Amino acid sequence: MLLAFNTIITEKYKIGFDVKILPFIMNEFPYEIVHLEDEILDDFITNEEIFSKYSHLLITGSSLSASKRSKFDKIIMMVINYFIEMEKPILGICHGHQMIARAIVGTNACRRTTTPEFGWKKMQIKENPLFTGISSPVFLESHYDEVCNFNDDFTIIATNEDCAVQAFQYKNLPVWGVQFHPEMQFENGNEMVKNHLLEFPNDNKYYKDELENEIQIKQNFLIFKNFINSEKYGDQ
Repeated sequence: MLLAFNTIITEKYKIGFDVKILPFIMNEFPYEIVHLEDEILDDFITNEEIFSKYSHLLITGSSLSASKRSKFDKIIMMVINYFIEMEKPILGICHGHQMIARAIVGTNACRRTTTPEFGWKKMQIKENPLFTGISSPVFLESHYDEVCNFNDDFTIIATNEDCAVQAFQYKNLPVWGVQFHPEMQFENGNEMVKNHLLEFPNDNKYYKDELENEIQIKQNFLIFKNFINSEKYGDQ
């Protein structure tokens, strides 16, 4: 069973992820959801074994800033480090990607980017188990922060002209972070970016749409299939 750690702050989008996005990307794989400030996280602090039944950890994006830090950083990194110690697969999306880097490397692993990204962006990917079946992808972007200061334990597996680390794998283990949003379908991806740009119109200068056909997005969801099928440590 997978643990979906939903770190989204805005209630509308938090519920939307739980009700619409998560069932679609899990494709009948069993999962349970934990939100920030759920009581179970308080219990986890004193008894980590309550999460022992989960096989995978998926960490969502969030409007929280990994570079500015928040009151939730400690518990998020505790959960990440527990799954690393238990040798279980982890996938972090956007803010989740940044928090994996921080949990492993430290606070210097994330910074404010000079080029925020919003919209559908082309990506250069390397051959990697996470990207099996995916070629010449276009992913949705929505971020102000980026990861940095990696050591040799990390392999960069995706990049583009505006962000050097679009995805990484930690060591040769099933621990991945992706800066982009592979969970987004065409309609909800457009809605997310549209709402952001309406709230922050100055960010329109960073908007790009490199998507030629919405059919291109269908392959993106293979990331979740590949993640779920990932083997335990040492078997990659």
